[in-house]
Amino acid sequence: MKIALISPLPPYRGGIAQFGRMLAAALEKQSCAVAEINYSHLYPGFLFPGKTQFEEGFSRAEGLIHSYQPFSWSKARQAITSMKPDLVVSQWWHPFFAPCLTAVTPANTKSVAICHNITPHESFPLAGILSRRFYNKQNFLVVHSRMAEEQAHKTGRKVLRLFHPIYDQYLNTGLPREEARKKLNLKPGEKALLFFGLVREYKGLDILIEACSLLPENYRIIAAGENYTSRSFNSSRLLWENSFVPDSEVGTWFNAADMVVLPYRRATQSGIAQIALSFRKPMVVTDEGGLPETVTDGVTGVVAENITPRSVAGAILKCSSLTDNENTEERIAVKASEFSWNSYVKKILEAVL
Repeated sequence: MKIALISPLPPYRGGIAQFGRMLAAALEKQSCAVAEINYSHLYPGFLFPGKTQFEEGFSRAEGLIHSYQPFSWSKARQAITSMKPDLVVSQWWHPFFAPCLTAVTPANTKSVAICHNITPHESFPLAGILSRRFYNKQNFLVVHSRMAEEQAHKTGRKVLRLFHPIYDQYLNTGLPREEARKKLNLKPGEKALLFFGLVREYKGLDILIEACSLLPENYRIIAAGENYTSRSFNSSRLLWENSFVPDSEVGTWFNAADMVVLPYRRATQSGIAQIALSFRKPMVVTDEGGLPETVTDGVTGVVAENITPRSVAGAILKCSSLTDNENTEERIAVKASEFSWNSYVKKILEAVL
């Protein structure tokens, strides 16, 4: 099968680009011929609050699609049509891209959207109208959580509920545990709570900071990710790298951690949870979107009862017993096996045929 994959790809940084690269590799393992279609321009400045959209050493990307230059879309559609794909797979996460993706997708070709969100985390003008135009061109929508499935059914399209596959590409990166903890100034006996990824309001770093203040003195937060909010976050228990973490250093943070905490106010799913699974780290998550589906409560992690500092603090204390249990890593490995890329792409291809 010949597949045109429309997705941000490296040198764009971040989880969507990583997902695209791993999806292409997984499809190729199923004997698909994959044409990777990247963006030449992704976000305009007003939609991107960070320092750069690119990996270190890059200032631009080679790609066929300019997301906010309508005059280029016809040419991009012609180029994709000339590839004669059997299937077009688009990554979808924000309604800003609806006009572009709707325009460049060839007519009379099967098309599938991998939906990381059905509705955006933050409000966006005309989000519903723009999204529906895009969805109406898709044969079906792939979603990664029960909540997203419920939202997707309201679009009237066919829906395939799968899961967010595991991110194991970072396992051989960074420093081993003891060296990593030393680099991050963690002392023996300190419990390291990892908050990882871009800092946005809905992700609740402030909740974790207040929760940590309710815990014994040996609990510390190690946070890594560029701040996309207007807040400043301060605590004597917080070590925060306010910048994007290169792929080569991801392992340092996860190896140093005792557990990963996702105190999200809202969520569909999270690639951070899939990295935590690959590093066999127990997690504390809130009962939002697909986050509870990434843990077996009380066995591989803990689901906080409420999205409050006190509830998150209580969940962290419960999770601490898992970090000291010699069977926890093995149990997380079993949980991680539920999220394989091989199974993911096989189910998509079965749905198409």
